[in-house]
Amino acid sequence: MRALVVGASAGVGRALCEALAARGVALLLVASDERDLGALAAHLRLVHGVEARSLAADATRVAEFVEQVGKAAAAFGPIDSLYFPIGASLVEDRGLLGIIQMRTILDCNLAVVIGVTTCILPELLTLPRANIVGFGSIAAVRGRKANVVYSAAKRGLESYFESLRHLTANTGVRVQFYRLGYVATQQSFGQRLLFPIVTPQNVAREVVRNLDKDIGKRFFPRYWSVIAFVVARLPWSIFKRLDF
Repeated sequence: MRALVVGASAGVGRALCEALAARGVALLLVASDERDLGALAAHLRLVHGVEARSLAADATRVAEFVEQVGKAAAAFGPIDSLYFPIGASLVEDRGLLGIIQMRTILDCNLAVVIGVTTCILPELLTLPRANIVGFGSIAAVRGRKANVVYSAAKRGLESYFESLRHLTANTGVRVQFYRLGYVATQQSFGQRLLFPIVTPQNVAREVVRNLDKDIGKRFFPRYWSVIAFVVARLPWSIFKRLDF
C-alpha cells in the first residue's frame, strides 16, 4: 500500500500518517513546512520501518503545487490512496476578506484537492482497489456569519466528493468524506465551544477503521449528524439571530 497525504505535518494529517504507517503503508507526505515534514518522515521511518518521503509545497500556488505533487508522486511509485486533511481558516473571515485572503482559503480547502485528485485519478482508476478520503466541516452545514469563505469552500468540497463518488461508482475506487466536528488543533485551542472536542488521533482511527467500507459521507463524531439536522432546519426567523 502506498499513500499520498496532503496536509500531513500537523493535526489530523500527522495523526493519520502515524496510523497508516503503523499498518505498514508507504507514505508520500505533502505540506508547506519542510522542517516539520522532514522530521515526521524520519520519525515514521525509524518507528514504523516504512518508506516515507516528503515534499514541501505552497498550496496557495495551486498550479505549481499540483505540478510538484504530480512529479513527486511519479517518482514515489504507484499510489493507491489519497488523503486530504488539508485546510486553512482565518478568524477575520466574516464576509469582508480581501481577495488574497479569500483566495488562500479557497485554494487550500478546495482548489488543491481538486487539482491533485484530477492529477492522480487516472492511475487510481486502473487499480482493483484504491481510496480517496476527504475532510469537510460541520461549518458547511448552513451559511453563517463566521467563517464565511471557509464554509463555502468546505461545502464546495463536499459537493466535489459527491460527484467524485458518483464518477467512480463502478470502479475499484472507494471515495469517503468526513464532516468533522470540533477537533483539537491550533484553530480550536483556547476557544470556548458548545460541544466536546475530539483528538486528531480519534479521527485517524475512525478513518483507518473504515477504509474497506463504502461509507460515502459521514459525520464524525456521529452525534453531529443530529446537530446538523436541527441546524439545517431551524426557521430563518430563529437562525438569523444566532451568532456563530
